Amino acid sequence: WGAGEMVLAGRVLCVMMASASGHIILERFYDPISEPDQMRWRDRLHRAEASSGAGASTVGESDCDKLATRCGVARHGDENMVWCGVGDLRFYAVGSGEYDEYTLAEVLQALASSVKGIVKKGFTEAHAFDHYGMICLALDEIVSEGVVEATTWDTIRRAIKLKMAD
Repeated sequence: WGAGEMVLAGRVLCVMMASASGHIILERFYDPISEPDQMRWRDRLHRAEASSGAGASTVGESDCDKLATRCGVARHGDENMVWCGVGDLRFYAVGSGEYDEYTLAEVLQALASSVKGIVKKGFTEAHAFDHYGMICLALDEIVSEGVVEATTWDTIRRAIKLKMAD
């Protein structure tokens, strides 16, 4: 991601969940990068979202299942950036190679569906923090080491139950 660093082809590079006010709630970088590079990516994602127009990629909580069709999309070099919002939460993903905007939108759809299934009270920063551990487990099932593993809430829910049983 930084100057002179090689990015593996076909990976999810980053997934983030933030509040509408911009507070990072959950963030995963799947390649080791420096804090300054992480800050640059956060800035690129926020600028891309801002340039798409207020609310353009946001859906209501009742339309969470249609989120993948409403995502904002941008490119930066070889990377694809996708973002969307549900309620007071914003979801972001960056990928390269075969992880194009459609695949990244599917990742965000899976994460938003998981948040909906876990939180059950609404897409707010407070509710996300209340269920932070379970949301992290869900994201681990969705993306593992930069590779998309599970994208349906039912599969993710069953995998979390298995982990919790150990």
